[in-house]
Amino acid sequence: MQTSTRPLTAPFAARRAVRGTAIYGEPMHGTIPRELDPAGAQALLTALFEPGTDRLAHSRGVGRRAEQVARVLGSPDLLVSAAYLHDIGYAAAALDTGLHQLDGARYLARLGVPAELTGLVAHHTEATVEAAERGLDDALRREFPEPAPELLDLLTYCDMTTSARGEPVTVGERFERIYDRYPPDHLVSRSMHSAEPRLRRLVSGIERRLGLPFR
Repeated sequence: MQTSTRPLTAPFAARRAVRGTAIYGEPMHGTIPRELDPAGAQALLTALFEPGTDRLAHSRGVGRRAEQVARVLGSPDLLVSAAYLHDIGYAAAALDTGLHQLDGARYLARLGVPAELTGLVAHHTEATVEAAERGLDDALRREFPEPAPELLDLLTYCDMTTSARGEPVTVGERFERIYDRYPPDHLVSRSMHSAEPRLRRLVSGIERRLGLPFR
């Protein structure tokens, strides 16, 4: 696979973090890589998430799932990098609005990450549904135009077939575990209930293409 992720910008390289110190003063566990190819994306996860956390396990699992999908469909490394970074908005360094897709995309944009990668992070897994609940849908669309659906759908598929601990699951199991974590009146539960029919159709369509589900 050929990477479509360009090196980070020169201004970022000039102010990039040294070990243990972040660009904006957030606590980190390592150094931000110069390029966010799949290996660099994994390094950034290690820098921003505490070891052993569900967020880190899930992100790694989604990345591994994307690697499988990319091999089958010949998708670019961009999909894999986006998969590893899709939930970066949950990291303490990125927290801002509470909409993790928007926060993650903004954080990556500050690092000089190309628009094709930030757009995937910004819009994965029906982000506009929760954005509307939070009154952030206009900001999301204005700052990060929705990318072409091919890679976005594959990224969402990988997210929706990976558990919180990074294990392969069916889309039905994924929804069950989400609803177990959040009470029915929680914003996340409401958003996922609204998006569920579309997400189930998306997963079914991609599984037909892949000849899966694979576990």
